[in-house]
Amino acid sequence: MKKAMSLVLAVLMLCGLLSGCGGNSGNSNSGSGNSGSSGADGYPKKDVQIIIPYAPGGGSDNLVRGTMQYLELGANAVPINVEGASGYIGALQGFNSSNDGYTIMTHNEMDLISYSMSGQAEVDLYKDLEYICDVVTDYNLLCTNPDSGWTTVQEAIDYINANPGTVTVGCTGSNNVNYGTTMELLKAMGVYDKVTIVPYDGGAASETALQGNHIQLEVNSLADTASYIAAGTNIPLLVCNEERIDAYPDLPCTVENGFNVTYGKPRGFFAPKGTDAAVLSYISGKMKEVCDKPEFVEAMANLGFTVAYVDGPAAKERTLAWAESLTPVFEEMASIGG
Repeated sequence: MKKAMSLVLAVLMLCGLLSGCGGNSGNSNSGSGNSGSSGADGYPKKDVQIIIPYAPGGGSDNLVRGTMQYLELGANAVPINVEGASGYIGALQGFNSSNDGYTIMTHNEMDLISYSMSGQAEVDLYKDLEYICDVVTDYNLLCTNPDSGWTTVQEAIDYINANPGTVTVGCTGSNNVNYGTTMELLKAMGVYDKVTIVPYDGGAASETALQGNHIQLEVNSLADTASYIAAGTNIPLLVCNEERIDAYPDLPCTVENGFNVTYGKPRGFFAPKGTDAAVLSYISGKMKEVCDKPEFVEAMANLGFTVAYVDGPAAKERTLAWAESLTPVFEEMASIGG
């Protein structure tokens, strides 16, 4: 009898030990899961490549590298510059990459729209890419140089009307949103047929022309003009926006002057078509955390950007509306060979 009781007690003790071990094992697995990333299925499990479709040192490159300083993605972010064709080659590489979440891309919606509407792209990138989020806005400005003597847009308009054919206006690229913005703004000012528009291969080239007085006006981005404005060699006359901007609160906007031309250049992040929605949401959330950091806001302001986070679905909806409104602009540019 004693032997039987001892055997039962031994079995009960063994079961207790096994139960205890099983409970501890379960807690350990739960902790291991929590210590990893909170993305879908433990994403990310390896480095995430970020395609930058422009040269090192440009606005897109500065945005990505500035963002990386504050981004806590759960894995290394690896920037890859893919230059060529005004950002189109990099955009196409991003579009054709694997949709496993380990290759994303920075770009701006206005250039993505331009690729399609100009006929450059065989696919509608602005429709087919997955939108992660927008993080900053880069505004277009109407600028002059000190040689012109103009300090207001009205002074420029008055001079052009009195001296038709003597003023040249620079912009970045042809048959794109930048050219269309320039054309529409000059129309709104009533001087489109009294000036000459000269497209340049990028904002830096346009700014160089303005600094050399080869052009007297330009429509260029804040990111490309901010350092010259600070130095006093570029005089901004207008910002193309619905309201004044924090960077230059004394600078009038187009709308308050009666010019309904407000196309800016939001910049953000995109992924190949079919990327898991949970991955898109995870990266977007991490980008939102970056945008909420005051030091990031300050760093972007120093580069000429205004931090303006917009989640992926809202960014895509906004872009589709812009594309629809720009259709007649591109049709007109095509008719005049712009």
